Amino acid sequence: MSLSFILGSAAKDHQNELVEQVIRLKKEKEVKKIYILVPNHIKFASEIAILQKLRAAFGQDREVFAQSSVQILSFSRLAWFFLKDSAIYQKTRLSSAGLNMLVLSILEEQKNNLTIFKGEQAQSGFVSEVVAQLDEFSKGQINSQDLAFFAEQTNNQSDLYAKLKDLQIIYQEYEKKLVGKYLDNNQLLQALTKKLAKTNLVDSCFMVTGFSQLTASENKLVETLVKNAKEVYVDLILDDQQKETAPRRNSLYYRSNKLYTNLVVYAKQNQIDVKDVTATDKRVKTPVLLDLERYWTGTEKKPIELKSEDISKGLSIFSANNRYLEIEEIATQIRHSVINEGYRYSDFIILTRHLDLYRNIIAPVFTQYHLPFFIDLQKKMTDHPFVEFIMALFAVKKHYYRYDDLMRLLKTELLLPKVDGRSITSKEYREYLDLTENLVLKFGFEGKSWLREDDWIYYRFFEGDTGTQTDKEVEISRKVNVIRHLIKTTLPHFFEKIKKAENGREAAQILCSFLTKAGIPNELINWRDRALEQGKIEEAAKPEETWNTFCNLLDEYVELLGEHKFDEDQFVEILQAGFEGAEYSQVPSTLDQIIVSESGMVQMNDRKITFLIGATDAVMPDKINNHSIISDEDRSYLNPALNAEQYLNDDTLNQLAAEPFLSYLAFMSSSDKLYLSYPLADDGKEKLRPSPYVTRIADHYRINLDSKVREPQIMDTTEYVLKHYVGTKKTTIKKLLKILRQAKIQGQQIPKIWVEIHNFLNEDGQETEFMNKILASLSYQNIPEKLKPELVDLLYGKTINTSISKLEEFYANEYAYFLKYGLKLQERSVFELSAANTGEFFHLAMDSLVKVLKAENIRLPEISVEELQEKIRIITEQIRQLPQFQILNSTQRMQYLSRQLDATVVQVAKALQKQQVRSNAQIMQTEVLFGHVGAENGIAPLEFKLGNGRKVNVRGKIDRIDQISVGDTDYVGIVDYKSSSHVFDFRDAYYGLALQMLTYLDTLMLNFDKIANNERTKPAGALYMHLFNPKLRAKDLLKQSKEELWLKANKYDGLIISDENLLQAMDEKLAEESNGYSSLYPFRKKKDGSFKASGRHQLVTLAELELLLRHNENLIKEAADKILSGELSLNPVQWPNKRTALQFSPYKAIFQFDAMLPENHYRKLPKITPEEVIKILMEDAGETDGKI
Repeated sequence: MSLSFILGSAAKDHQNELVEQVIRLKKEKEVKKIYILVPNHIKFASEIAILQKLRAAFGQDREVFAQSSVQILSFSRLAWFFLKDSAIYQKTRLSSAGLNMLVLSILEEQKNNLTIFKGEQAQSGFVSEVVAQLDEFSKGQINSQDLAFFAEQTNNQSDLYAKLKDLQIIYQEYEKKLVGKYLDNNQLLQALTKKLAKTNLVDSCFMVTGFSQLTASENKLVETLVKNAKEVYVDLILDDQQKETAPRRNSLYYRSNKLYTNLVVYAKQNQIDVKDVTATDKRVKTPVLLDLERYWTGTEKKPIELKSEDISKGLSIFSANNRYLEIEEIATQIRHSVINEGYRYSDFIILTRHLDLYRNIIAPVFTQYHLPFFIDLQKKMTDHPFVEFIMALFAVKKHYYRYDDLMRLLKTELLLPKVDGRSITSKEYREYLDLTENLVLKFGFEGKSWLREDDWIYYRFFEGDTGTQTDKEVEISRKVNVIRHLIKTTLPHFFEKIKKAENGREAAQILCSFLTKAGIPNELINWRDRALEQGKIEEAAKPEETWNTFCNLLDEYVELLGEHKFDEDQFVEILQAGFEGAEYSQVPSTLDQIIVSESGMVQMNDRKITFLIGATDAVMPDKINNHSIISDEDRSYLNPALNAEQYLNDDTLNQLAAEPFLSYLAFMSSSDKLYLSYPLADDGKEKLRPSPYVTRIADHYRINLDSKVREPQIMDTTEYVLKHYVGTKKTTIKKLLKILRQAKIQGQQIPKIWVEIHNFLNEDGQETEFMNKILASLSYQNIPEKLKPELVDLLYGKTINTSISKLEEFYANEYAYFLKYGLKLQERSVFELSAANTGEFFHLAMDSLVKVLKAENIRLPEISVEELQEKIRIITEQIRQLPQFQILNSTQRMQYLSRQLDATVVQVAKALQKQQVRSNAQIMQTEVLFGHVGAENGIAPLEFKLGNGRKVNVRGKIDRIDQISVGDTDYVGIVDYKSSSHVFDFRDAYYGLALQMLTYLDTLMLNFDKIANNERTKPAGALYMHLFNPKLRAKDLLKQSKEELWLKANKYDGLIISDENLLQAMDEKLAEESNGYSSLYPFRKKKDGSFKASGRHQLVTLAELELLLRHNENLIKEAADKILSGELSLNPVQWPNKRTALQFSPYKAIFQFDAMLPENHYRKLPKITPEEVIKILMEDAGETDGKI
């Protein structure tokens, strides 16, 4: 028996020395069996590397080589090797999820005996923390009796005492439930240790390599081997010159030295020979890397004497503006090294402390650069569609058919419907589901809506809708109901059955039965087969692996909690935790690929170039946090109480002390060159700083850290361009584009090297089409193209039939009009109470009220408040039954809002009632349509002839027409209901942004003969009425009555003809107002008896109105002419207050409008007063000799 150590720094070739010992042992025939124990992570790669070296020594270069006497194994594989036929190895091994279930059951059973952990199982993540803590105890050879002993030794440490007592209760039950029935990895190692202690190993040699520390269980196993085997070799990264008999925590080799010391002490206690073998061969050969090792290990502090060019051959440090540029630079360097220096892709390794920061960057960049790579990290199973399906399934039940949960479930594409007995294709299913989602969002179908007997019906609420379904809408309804019936016939029965499940076993059976009946396993098999057909081997394995994991989780659940009362939330949490801990199996890389891994993981040291990326002060050294139940303070108290064979995990300080060693291993991981790189900012633009390790190395070698990877610049030298920006053809074209754009913007000549690159790519032919498309962006301007005449005819025809609001949108942004009304792009309708919905509700209510009163021959001022409220109640109840207002009945909140709408209608009706008491104005008609084809009532459209036989018809709906009779003259005006406060803006009217009121008034005047019976009819004006329920202030109620305040709050605004007879009749009680201001209309009566607008220019003469109307007509014709000409302008309006037409536009992503671009400009409106507008119009009229 003997114990030998293979010692040496990380730069030495430890594997070569180990193989030399194997060769010696085989030649001397001292042992029959050699077992080489390595970390599981590198088992496969180690096996390949060692066997290749043995083949070189014994196999005479034979293609096939095997060695039955040499086994390369991990600890777990060693257990299989010696225990595979034993009874203990056949015991059930629980997964991490299974252990969670076991602990969860213990917490429930022992909840009355626990103190600080009582009820904690309900806290997210607590069970997993307990399992991790018990696993630590088990690995550290600490049992439940030890915890009881430690608790008694805590003296006044009351918190630690309570913690240990609870853990001891849980651990004791945990041990009882595992004994004889289940097996975890620690127990497996313990069983292996007992087995090997009784096994004759005198002809066996064991070699342990790749470890710097061992768990207590692993350490006990190695000690058993030392005691029983003929020879044991332990390979450690430990400089023979820096060994310490009492290792210091701050020593670089602390962990290796501690392991070395413990094993030496054990060997000497058992009178076993110990010898050290020094690894002498240099694996790292580059002078600067060897010097870096001496500097880092503290054996050499003097500044390096190497020349800068010699340093750069083995060490390079650079930064990049962001992580993407950092990876692009690495990709470029790898390509150059492979092409120009003869390296293979397998010669490179990319390391970083936390790969998550780069995982989504490396794959696309390396794909662009045609670099084969292998990410050496297991992929989590939690994002697989089947996992999402299970989670969504129970979420649908819990939240009763909520939209989000149903779409999550359906979009997994695992639950597929059949149509006419056949399974629909994926393309068909997606179309059906998209239509369903649109309808669900539009009408808010949730909950019982999915289960109702009658089918959903797709219908529109567009302008001019006749209420009859088209064939297209019937087909949409059919497709939508295919999805609805799928849910209705599949889920409720399952939900009902699992609700009645008495225990976990029954629930698991119900779930499995449901999934099988729904065809989920078959669909997963289809996924696998399709992936195999496409040659996607890795993807093909995922469906089956995920299903097997699910089955294993259910088996463990039934085994551990099957007889417990079924708790659905707990069940879902267990499944979720199980999937979160599950990983897809990964075949180790044997191809010529770049390895991408983490610096904290054990690596093979057979690479030639290492890129250590992301070397910032945030991760190098890493920030260590202790999240375990046993805190650092607890560990410091417990460690002295442990015996020599017991261990606890390192506390935070010890883990931090190991960080330089981990970085040291990364520095020495390759033989030829080391690249250190770091980003200057992350995705969130947060500034990052280089690691202090990088700074120290840079200072030692006098390397300037200003070397930064950036986008190409015109001043770059030819050598720099070739080194940093020439990659694949496509990536080089992208860099070329940046240079050409710089030259264009700066007005500089294109550098010769880039001209040559352009010419080469152009002549190459392979990427010419791609390059031309990319470079075309240089001349691209964000300017819409003019439509061809034939396209204009297809979109608009010869006649434009439009509403005035559409033309207002045209003047707000001409291109937006084309998108909305030419291409008819629409936002997806969403089930919500919008301003448009409330406006339509108010319009319908007011129209219905007037019509009801007319039908019953009742004048509004004569009806009592009670009667008015009752009529409004009936009207609004009828409105709520209309399909477009079903939202008002959907939820308690909506019903509350519905009552608020009712109250507003009542308030407006009361205001209207009081207005009619004070005014001579009478309501003639409401909701008067003009220009609507097929309408039973209404008047002709506003029609204008254009050039080339084209014309424009303007349609609309006038909310209300009022009439005021003064002597033998009738004054007729319009009232437009608004859900928000409105005033007539002369500037907006002049620039085409407020066409509505003038257009409606123009239409009314042109149709006086059809509306009024009196030949002596004049226009009264056009007014806005704000429909709202005003809030009154207490201080105002002290001065005026509630009725007076309400009356003023609902005051009209707009344009009124400045006619004394009209104004006097409009407010017959104006004389009673002490200040002369009308409570109804926007004017006041001065002391001299004349009238004046109360604020803005609301009073206009007939001549001024005529100017406004003629200008309004011109705007309509100009808009129509431009639309039919095919001209498209991206010209959003900007008002003086900086508000723009883009503010709430849904088309901003299409516009790509950027005011910084020279071709993109706002149409800025000037500040202009009503008087200035009238003056301009008068001047324009004069310039055309009175013809407007």
